[in-house]
Amino acid sequence: MPGFTIVLRRLFNSVVTIVVIAILTLPTKSPASSNSSAIAALDIRIVETLVAMDIVPTSLTDPEAQYFSTTRLMGSTNLGIGFQPNLELLSQVSPQQILVSPNLAQISARLSGISSLTSLTPYDIEKRADSWRQLTSFTCELGKHIDDERSAERLIRETEQHLHALRDSIPDNQPPLLIIRLMDNRHARVFGNSSMFQSALEQLGLTNAWQGESNHWGFTTVSIDALIDIDARLVILESPYANSPVHEQFSVQGTWQHMRSLQRGDEIYLPATFHHFGALPSALVFSEALVEALEAQNGL
Repeated sequence: MPGFTIVLRRLFNSVVTIVVIAILTLPTKSPASSNSSAIAALDIRIVETLVAMDIVPTSLTDPEAQYFSTTRLMGSTNLGIGFQPNLELLSQVSPQQILVSPNLAQISARLSGISSLTSLTPYDIEKRADSWRQLTSFTCELGKHIDDERSAERLIRETEQHLHALRDSIPDNQPPLLIIRLMDNRHARVFGNSSMFQSALEQLGLTNAWQGESNHWGFTTVSIDALIDIDARLVILESPYANSPVHEQFSVQGTWQHMRSLQRGDEIYLPATFHHFGALPSALVFSEALVEALEAQNGL
């Protein structure tokens, strides 16, 4: 009988040891990973920033509009288009918090009835901060609200380091840049001081040629006549909604042929691989594409 008791005690001790080892060797979750399944993100800028922080929300709007690999979002619930999310589906998902932009203010009461609601944007003209500070403040606020400020700080730090490295590779004596998106044969959207592009240009040590007015998104739509006298290199953005490349649509007939950049042949076309009204991830992708184009032109 004593021998049987000893065997039982040894067996019990072995089981306890195995359980303890298993617990100690389980992967630990960061605040971000434990909270990610509780987040519903209803804004493109919020989604791209979360993913850059290695956080994938459990539900989101416009997953097909993201420029990174959508395979990272395969486990997330698609709530439909950003300005009209599927509230019934969102209620079924039952997230612990919902992150939105002020664009959804008209349904904020309904959203707050589902879960805790936070509104964030990097485009708040009332804050009167420079465009780069707006992007970094937005990232910090997002990190604070999801209880992962460390990942937000890491994203800001790594983005700044990457931009500084890009700045060092830019050929010297760059002219001012005029960043536009063609709307039709006589009108263009031109991006100014409060735009995402302005924040990137400042970090790269480049000058924005457009000093005119712009809205809180950082752009204004003007006729070609307002741009003719600006001596700058054109940076022409591809539209994500176009059926053909912008250089095929861009006509040098009529007034456009008088643009000095087109006459010199030093215009730059950038692909639609980033959000024109994005956050830090889009600013970085734009900067990479721009610097690559500048280097290519310098090598001609």
